[in-house]
Amino acid sequence: MRRRELTDQSTHSIWSPRQIPAWAHTVGPGWTALLDQLHRDLLTLASDYQLDSLTTRFGSLRIRLADRFDEAGENDGAFIDAATALTDDAETVSEHTCERCGAPGRPRFRGDRHRTWINAICETCRTRPPEQISHPGTSQHA
Repeated sequence: MRRRELTDQSTHSIWSPRQIPAWAHTVGPGWTALLDQLHRDLLTLASDYQLDSLTTRFGSLRIRLADRFDEAGENDGAFIDAATALTDDAETVSEHTCERCGAPGRPRFRGDRHRTWINAICETCRTRPPEQISHPGTSQHA
């Protein structure tokens, strides 16, 4: 998967290596649109926001932001409250979005006798091998 560069349209500045675009390749391509929107929303709160981690767990995204401090050196509670609401919403939406293609999906178990994974997958992607799945930006389920 190729990595896309996003810019903040209001300032045209390139994103930080600790912001969502630098980490988006670590999760399924079906969540790209969700992460793009979250990145834009977080930029409106603080253009210098930073991630601590962006991972998947139990079929959904897990997004952790770094602490942010105001000019007085105090924890920026207003940012944390607003940003946490945004990341919580994105995590919830990811549970119902196929991480392979972006269509509506749900958490599904897969595995063998040694390991089990939970992925958010739609019915079409569940029955197709990963190499036959269309990704955002191409015709879906071709």
